[in-house]
Amino acid sequence: MTPVLAYAFMLLAGVGALWSAVLFTRDQRLGDSLVWWLTALEVGLLLQLVGGVIALVVTERDVDAALFVGYLLTAVLMLPAGVAWAASEKTRWGVGVLFVACVSVVALAERLLQVWQG
Repeated sequence: MTPVLAYAFMLLAGVGALWSAVLFTRDQRLGDSLVWWLTALEVGLLLQLVGGVIALVVTERDVDAALFVGYLLTAVLMLPAGVAWAASEKTRWGVGVLFVACVSVVALAERLLQVWQG
């Protein structure tokens, strides 16, 4: 896990969180533009999952494998759950949940970097 990759995911998820916060304050529901943004982020997180597991297998670092893979899986599952909830929620609280999901991805990316670096 490189710092550049982690910071890129933090930036993308942070933009998603900001976008969700704007929708929340404007009392709007989830829109297609934000879904596409988060879909692109999700593809990146899936690639990170595969790359992270491969890196974990070949590394000689002392990394807690269960913790690292757990964070990778949680990051991958967080956005689809948030989008599903936001899409089904008829009030502005749906994008509020999506805000929490995006902020969680930011925190998970930071924690993944910390675990990887030891």
